[in-house]
Amino acid sequence: MNLRRFSFRFQRVKGFLPQLGPSAPARLRPWSQPIFRLRQINFPNSRLREAASVNKIFFSNLFLAGLAAALAGCNPAPRDDAAKGRQAGQDHAAIRPAALQSKITFSEFPAGPKPDVTPELLARGKELYVQNCAACHGAKGDAKSDAAAFLLPKPRNFQTANFRLRSTPTSNLPTDLDLFRAISLGMPGTPMPPWHYLVGEADRWALVEFIKTFSPRFADANEDRRTVVSLGNPPPRNEKSLAEGKALYTKLSCNACHGEEGRVDGPNVAQLVDDSGTHINPRDFSKPSAFKSGYATKEIARTILTGFNGTPMVGFYGTIPPEDAWKVAYYVETFAKASPTVLARSSQNFLEREELGAPDVKIQLRERAWQYDPSVIHVRKGQVVEITFEPTDNGLGVGHGFSISSYDEAVFLNGAMVGAPKTVKFRADRAGKFTYYCATQCSTDKLHPLMNGTLYVDEVDAPKTASLNR
Repeated sequence: MNLRRFSFRFQRVKGFLPQLGPSAPARLRPWSQPIFRLRQINFPNSRLREAASVNKIFFSNLFLAGLAAALAGCNPAPRDDAAKGRQAGQDHAAIRPAALQSKITFSEFPAGPKPDVTPELLARGKELYVQNCAACHGAKGDAKSDAAAFLLPKPRNFQTANFRLRSTPTSNLPTDLDLFRAISLGMPGTPMPPWHYLVGEADRWALVEFIKTFSPRFADANEDRRTVVSLGNPPPRNEKSLAEGKALYTKLSCNACHGEEGRVDGPNVAQLVDDSGTHINPRDFSKPSAFKSGYATKEIARTILTGFNGTPMVGFYGTIPPEDAWKVAYYVETFAKASPTVLARSSQNFLEREELGAPDVKIQLRERAWQYDPSVIHVRKGQVVEITFEPTDNGLGVGHGFSISSYDEAVFLNGAMVGAPKTVKFRADRAGKFTYYCATQCSTDKLHPLMNGTLYVDEVDAPKTASLNR
């Protein structure tokens, strides 16, 4: 029995994306059609068709639940007995996945000397902003873009200048270095990618200067951008400091939002909104990979002192001594859960495949502003084609995908992220014209009309090398 792949086409998750009225841009109006369709392909007999009909409901509900959890990250994980072990304190303080400890975090990201601000630097910053940033943050930096309506959390509004990642006290503007680091590292768990993979250092400094032009606050001499929060010297990590951190966690009302066990189930969660009026969830302390500054004790302590401007997360700089922030950070780290081991897979699906060997053609495919680059690819029939796909943004927070119509049994990638490209290899065994499209959250006709391209598989008498049209 040859079971074939289900192909998902996601057009709108009912109840999650907003309805769009007649005044919405024509290319976005199809989002308002609440359709989630699971497409069935070539089931050979009635028994399989009957099973597929039942499974359609199951897979639809499963996919909706998974997508909502991935984008919102708001559902508490099931409780276990880990809380009991926290009384021991010190043992649980060490639960920090090694892979996360090795990553460079916000405060440690290196930066070379900032170039002089010149008209040429600002012009370069504007050029880069239009090409890479305006699609989400808006042409005027006001976060009013076509994409912004569908992004959670919302893109930063550069006009109000409420920046979250900072080394400065609550309500203060960030330093230039803060902005450089935020651009470089992005925001984990959001569509904001780490631009240091895609844009050189000089260009990131150019973006810093251009972004500052959106808010008059950066030109105001009365704004304090020099005071940097001091973290002091970290106290010893032991049972005493952990017990004090636990007491401070309650005293500072951290549990009111983050919950008693750091799992986003505090009594105030339902009332939390950010400066755009959008509901916002506090950080889930059991998930280290979602920490915006990277997972490190120093970053947690810094965030406790600086807060997140534009959110209900206040900073405690000047209210508590720095050593207390470290103690709370020690306690917060006791909530972390070790990441599951990812199993390596030799194939994208369970079907047995031809051993293709070395590719005849290698193609680097990029996504730019939700468009494929190149948008047209030519290969010859019979060639083994290897395509490496990497986006320049993370879409709605779960990356982008790549698949080819009529070849999607062999070519189907999901969740390619910035800095984490994915590669697929296949034999172009059918001549003709084929459409490639985003297999993660887009479609060829309804969601993002530009998120598709054309693959031409030419007969053998065509030119012998692959060609790309941009």
